[in-house]
Amino acid sequence: METTETEKFSAQQSQSGASAEQSNEKGLHAAKQATGLQLIAFVFILALATKMFLLPIYLIRATGRDGYIALAMGGGLDLLSLGLGLVAMKLSPDTDFFTLIKSVLGNVGSKIAALLIGLFLFFKLNISASEVLTFYSDSVFADFDAALMIVILLAFLAAIGKHTLRALCRLGEFLTPIIIVCIVILAAIVIMTGFDLANILPVMRSPDFASEAFRHAAWIGDFTPLVLFIGRTKMKKHTATFAAVSGVVGTTVAVFFALALCAAFGNVSGLVDSSTNISSILQYSIGNVYGRIDLFSSVLWSISAFIEAALFFYATARCFSYVIGKNAHLAISIGVCVAIYFVQVFAMTDPTIFSAVVTSWAAAIITVAFTFAVPVTAAVCAGVERARQRKAGCGR
Repeated sequence: METTETEKFSAQQSQSGASAEQSNEKGLHAAKQATGLQLIAFVFILALATKMFLLPIYLIRATGRDGYIALAMGGGLDLLSLGLGLVAMKLSPDTDFFTLIKSVLGNVGSKIAALLIGLFLFFKLNISASEVLTFYSDSVFADFDAALMIVILLAFLAAIGKHTLRALCRLGEFLTPIIIVCIVILAAIVIMTGFDLANILPVMRSPDFASEAFRHAAWIGDFTPLVLFIGRTKMKKHTATFAAVSGVVGTTVAVFFALALCAAFGNVSGLVDSSTNISSILQYSIGNVYGRIDLFSSVLWSISAFIEAALFFYATARCFSYVIGKNAHLAISIGVCVAIYFVQVFAMTDPTIFSAVVTSWAAAIITVAFTFAVPVTAAVCAGVERARQRKAGCGR
């Protein structure tokens, strides 16, 4: 009798412990998840954020009236990369990216891959950060000290790096409607003001168009950090489809504004500089009719660039965290912030150095390679892991 009661008590304790463990695992799993809507929102933000800052200006300088065509080509490459990433998410709904590459590439191979991806993301992060700082220093706070502005941006990024992906997704989901409203206001004003489409005709007149367009490939690869959503997103039946549509819409918006800029400045490409953006057209065209609603909307719309920089920062920090093998997210985030500060203060704040780096052939080749290598690696690893699971299931 005593033995029976003891066994019953032990069984109850084991069941209780197992239930608690399952509850903890479930809570931990849920805390790392992103919803399908949050993924769709991030795809939209990434599709247009940095493509609406300095890129149109550099393309107008290099290709003149055809700058919007070069931007559309880059956007098309990004959409192909997005498609590959969504395939990986569909193939691996429950296993995250780092677990996938470790399972297929091994411990050493996965750490090498994560290190290379982290360095690429760090490069892209600096481009995004430079664009944010350039926009605000030239268009909003012209008299504000750039070094102090960088510190404020890095404090924001460090706070992001400390938290989970869910916290970042909630921030993006909250701000996306504001971004959309501001873009609609800007587009409505541009359409009502009007721009002469005859200024972009005829097209493809420059013999150096292809080479000049390729030299600006450093601005693609914006969907690369989405690999962190693999296995951590609640993918429903049509989530991938809506995410792809979101990417197409965001790219279309970026091309539209680039088209407006090319129509306005394509004939006078020598006059554009880092302070030229869509609000420049509105200021010259509408005068004081709308007051400064154009600049106000531009500032709110530029929040998208903050969100993109935050996602690149988060992905960079997580890659380095995986390589080091520690979850000291705050310490690693601070280390990345220090590296960004030195890069920005001693290199990227100089427009000449920034232009030379981002428009170099080396940067273009590396960016194109990683733009496709990262999602292809994720998709292949997800496919291999799925095949293993099916084989193991058949073996049982």
